[in-house]
This record gives sequence, C-alpha cells and structure tokens, in this order.
Amino acid sequence: MKKNPTGPAALSRRVRYGVSGFFVLYLLLTVLGWLAPAPAVQGAVGGAGMYELLLQLQSQPFERLAGMPLWQRGLGLALALPALLVLGDAVRQLALVLRQFEQGVFFTPQVARHFRRFAGGLLLGTVLTLLEMLFGLLEDGTSQLRLVIDITGGDLWTLLLCSVFFALAQILHEGQRLADENSGFI
Repeated sequence: MKKNPTGPAALSRRVRYGVSGFFVLYLLLTVLGWLAPAPAVQGAVGGAGMYELLLQLQSQPFERLAGMPLWQRGLGLALALPALLVLGDAVRQLALVLRQFEQGVFFTPQVARHFRRFAGGLLLGTVLTLLEMLFGLLEDGTSQLRLVIDITGGDLWTLLLCSVFFALAQILHEGQRLADENSGFI
C-alpha cells in the first residue's frame, strides 16, 4: 500500500521546514536591517520592495535607522537579541512537537510539554519584541526621555494567537491525563 503524501507526517514535515526556514529568514533580515540598512536600500529599485519589509522588522523608521551610527544600530540589534533567542527556542520546541507528529505520536506528556514551551516562548518573544520599541526613548539630539508605545493590530492578533496556543497546550495535557486515567480502569 502506498503512503499518503499529504498525510499528517508529510504535513508536519512541511510545516516544520517552513517554520524553520521562516525563522532563519527573519533572523537574517533582522540582523541585516540593523547593521546594514543604508546599503540594502540603495540597492533597491526606487527604495521600495523587499527592503521595505526588511526595515519594518526594526522598531525604528528607515530615515532614523540610516542616520544612526554603527554603534547605535549595534545596540539596537543587541536589544533585539533576547527576543530572537526566545523566538528561536520557541521554533525549536515547535520542531520537536512536529517531529513527534511525523512519527504518529500525538498525546504524550512530552508533546504537551514541548507545545507549552513553544506557546510560552512565542508569547515571551512577542512581548520582548514589543519592548524593543523602548529603544526610541531618547529624543533626537537631546537627553530627554520620551515613551512611545506603538502596538499594532498585528501585535494584538499575535498575542491572541499565543493565548490560543496556550489553551491548546492545556488541552493536550488534559487529553493525556484523561487517557492515563481511563487506561487505569481497563
């Protein structure tokens, strides 16, 4: 009998590769956006296209980012590193869950634990990404502090999605607990 190429194992593998590839791209674009914004935009046609996406990954508008000295852009990248590390671990936890799914393992304590860690990492990484905006605390040319928090609808949807993932992790855990309890009756 021929294996179903669109079955759960193949789908899990595709999602795992896609999520991992997306994170590597996100990581590269974030680092490049902070460290080399001016050369990247000079190569763009009319200053638009792929590089607009690149610059939107940073919390600073392009004009301000391009005017920053390298040390200041390096500081911005350093402030972005905690979020990148947490999000990287969340992607790793999700990859572990998807590997289990590829092997046909769905409701185990290990899967629930990895999924809960993924949800927590995604939530924490999202919050840390939102806190990167505090990099704009110093007013241009002055030593005055200002606090501007700019949360978009996309940020709110991401936080909602993280909450849904937490609920799913709890459901996985509860399903495993019920399965263990029911197996004791038989």
